[in-house]
Amino acid sequence: MNRPSLVKRISNFTINSLNKIWLTRKITFKTRVLLGYEYYKKPQINIEKRVFGSQYGGHCVALNRLNKDSVVYSVGLGLDISFDEQLIVEYGLEVHGFDPTPKSIEHLNQTGMPEGFVLHKYGISNEDGTQIFHIPVNPDHVSHSTTNHEKTSAEAIEVVMKTLTTTMQELGHNSIDLLKMDIEGSEYAVIEEICSRGIDVKQILIEFHHHFDNISVSSTKSAVKKLSQMGYQVFNISPNGHEVSFLLSGN
Repeated sequence: MNRPSLVKRISNFTINSLNKIWLTRKITFKTRVLLGYEYYKKPQINIEKRVFGSQYGGHCVALNRLNKDSVVYSVGLGLDISFDEQLIVEYGLEVHGFDPTPKSIEHLNQTGMPEGFVLHKYGISNEDGTQIFHIPVNPDHVSHSTTNHEKTSAEAIEVVMKTLTTTMQELGHNSIDLLKMDIEGSEYAVIEEICSRGIDVKQILIEFHHHFDNISVSSTKSAVKKLSQMGYQVFNISPNGHEVSFLLSGN
């Protein structure tokens, strides 16, 4: 019997090692979920869906629910608008992007924005006015946060923030077809506004930040419960339990 070639043996060893790493990570994650350190919920509905954008800035979208006239809000841009760019190309729609972070605004102005992308240089939160944005410890990172956690420094800047209600009124929108939020812990306040005011949002894509040291998993569970009571169902959740996609029943 011929022995497998060296290349084949190395390949098999690599695959087996990767499988063990993947299995270990999966077991570790499930254990952390059981212990209450992580969040996971099986999708409640099975629909056609696809991830738009890069591995870093991508989110899962429910397909066949958007068109060129859809109202899309992308809140929290950072240095990656691949999600927004792909939506514009796919559907020919307009994306309203929101981010008050100076580094993000500078990057977008330097690299250029596609036709159909409208940049608003303020953030979305639960109050109109100004708020303190804590600067990340790592100068290479762009994500500022209204919450001061282990990845932010004592240094901070003041930025303009508006509620979703005020923003929609100013832009002349009665409803939102898709709302994407990656806003470093402020998502909980925005969800509260959506639920308390009954704001009409058909599809919500959220990155939850319960992995921050000052935000508990219970905050995410509470937010998901509130959305569920409003008629939202989970149609996708990322392997790490941070990115969750919701669709309003009947849409």
